[in-house]
Amino acid sequence: MQIVHMSDLHIGARPYNENIIYEDIKEAFNQSVEMIKKERPDLFIISGDLFDSPKPDNDSLKFVIQKFKELTNLGIPIILAHGEHDTPGRRETTILQVISSAVDKVYAPLYEIRSDKSTPKEKTYEEIVENTKVSINKLNVFVYPFKKLNLDLRRQLAKELLPYYNEAIKRLGGKTVFVAHFSVEPIFVHDALVSVNELPEASYIAMGHIHRRWINKEGKYYAYPGSLYPIESNEARFSTKRGPLLIDLSTDVPSIQEIDIQVRKNVVKELEITNEKEIYSKIKSIVDIEKKTLEKNNKNPLIYLKIGIPKNIVSKIVLQNVEKVKNEENLVIIPLLERINKDLGEGPYSVKSLSKSLLDPVNIMVNEFKIKESTARLLIELRDAAFEKNEERVNELLTKLSESSIEELKKVLA
Repeated sequence: MQIVHMSDLHIGARPYNENIIYEDIKEAFNQSVEMIKKERPDLFIISGDLFDSPKPDNDSLKFVIQKFKELTNLGIPIILAHGEHDTPGRRETTILQVISSAVDKVYAPLYEIRSDKSTPKEKTYEEIVENTKVSINKLNVFVYPFKKLNLDLRRQLAKELLPYYNEAIKRLGGKTVFVAHFSVEPIFVHDALVSVNELPEASYIAMGHIHRRWINKEGKYYAYPGSLYPIESNEARFSTKRGPLLIDLSTDVPSIQEIDIQVRKNVVKELEITNEKEIYSKIKSIVDIEKKTLEKNNKNPLIYLKIGIPKNIVSKIVLQNVEKVKNEENLVIIPLLERINKDLGEGPYSVKSLSKSLLDPVNIMVNEFKIKESTARLLIELRDAAFEKNEERVNELLTKLSESSIEELKKVLA
């Protein structure tokens, strides 16, 4: 019995309004599908965040359905776990459930927890476990339901519900896989729901949510495959392997094999500008150095260029020079500009830094208020959740902000 495990594909993502990233993510998934077709596994699992949005664009949806059909036509069933990005805030049919209904051999189990207080909690938890189980051949797969609740409630639910999964796995025996989309301690602490020791005793544990690859082969066999492509500039700083994991469950000890794909190189470079005359030459020099490191026939890299500029240089001039180098070298350059003079006067409409898109709120917050990109994205999500009047999601995001970003926000409001 062989399975392929992937997670955090984020198909449809277009960070920084950059279409190249949108296309690169799709190409990374296409490469992965071709490798899966060659391996012909017994099962394909995606442990959350197949899409970047609960309502992906039509081209992304069509692309995914086409790729899924290429696999299911070969007799390869697919199991989809829900993640925070492909789960809507309101109680409605999810896009993964729609795909499951439309494509044979695609499963997207999701159990809605009833608020009926007359039903004993134990009975509800037993129903959740049973209704999120998918049996394929002689393999039982349990898919932990993702819920958009605040962090404390999700932690409480996990501590209460996971023992029921563990009991069901022990009772069934044989080969089992547990699938979930959340962080665990000690790998990623700030939003972890439980510790590794509290995960069920399955033959293999297919995790998602963390974008860096993490494989554990001692005690419990679990893995985070990592994202297929760097989604943000902070992810581009870390080199990590990309692609599916191939797990062989035919023996008592599972074998976990990494199947790597080739994606465009993402790099982060920094420079400071002191006068207008050196703008072009400094940008060009960094680009030339980076291009020389490429092997023959590789794609040109995507370069996040963090540029510090003094207040006497207009941002527009820097952006014009970046665009000039970009066109000359046929490169993808995402400029992230920030003022290096901390004593600038600030008017009510001042924007000290600009990116490729002048209206990109994430980049404006990152460069104007000096907050982390992850914090900026949380604020954008909070705005959207408030607009949708999604109280559960608002509470969850406020919890995340209070836990990881409160000091940053204090500085902004000071």
